Amino acid sequence: MTVKAVHGELVRPRFTEFAEAVALADGAAPFNEDTTLNLADRTAHLIEAEGELRALALSHALEDGTIEAELAVHPQWRAQGLGAELLGALQDAAAAADAPALQLWAHGNHPGGRQLAGAAGFALVRTLYQLELPLPETIEAPEFREGERIRPFDRERDGAAWVELNAKVFADHPEQGRLGLDDLDARIAQDWFDAADFLVLESAGGEMLGYNWLKITPEEAEIYVIGVAEKAAGRGYGTALMQAGLARIREHGAGCAVLYVDGENERAVALYRRLGFVDRTVDVQYRRAR
Repeated sequence: MTVKAVHGELVRPRFTEFAEAVALADGAAPFNEDTTLNLADRTAHLIEAEGELRALALSHALEDGTIEAELAVHPQWRAQGLGAELLGALQDAAAAADAPALQLWAHGNHPGGRQLAGAAGFALVRTLYQLELPLPETIEAPEFREGERIRPFDRERDGAAWVELNAKVFADHPEQGRLGLDDLDARIAQDWFDAADFLVLESAGGEMLGYNWLKITPEEAEIYVIGVAEKAAGRGYGTALMQAGLARIREHGAGCAVLYVDGENERAVALYRRLGFVDRTVDVQYRRAR
């Protein structure tokens, strides 16, 4: 079958149905949130027949020219070589763009993805854990120094300060550290956003010391992103913010919290393990240099 490349926005009418079918079969969403929110910034490589979307890859160029992509094959059309066809098209596109490398996300780390990447000579370069914590009946209340407090996020007051702090906290993170005000506003516009679930820790003088942004949906309660200013590190703020977030999740009636963390972020992984989080799923990234 022929792989067709089109503007990402053109697949939107069929995107949700396709992604949900893959997620139902695999137990993991095939495309991450950034891709889902920014289809207009992606190139869609698709295989279709008889009006059906059978396989889809979504790609975009990173700042250094590297092409990053996610690909999936509809459960009804697997074991027919469609994944290999998509990957070949992505490699051709990367070569045509003179990209320094092509990197692929494999959500859920399924055997089929490992086999496809390995056969094409891709190397495993990154691991992203999704951890979960069944909430205890009692959650210890956080303790703060005099004048410090946790309050809800306010877009007008906190927007620029949060973007700046988040960029510093995640300076080495290839996705989270690049978020700007437009990205913040895109997430605020989502149905799940609630400012009361975006916890800001501020000093007695009103300075933002850290934050714990929660994403609460009918399906799950996620510690969406949590961070502490470097100059405030080592004072127990990470644990305090986590306690406040878990308590808020408990208020929503959820019995379990989930979060994502890079395997390379050893300090954060150690904190979450200490709090009782265990593995739920694993996403991996493969890379092949030009």
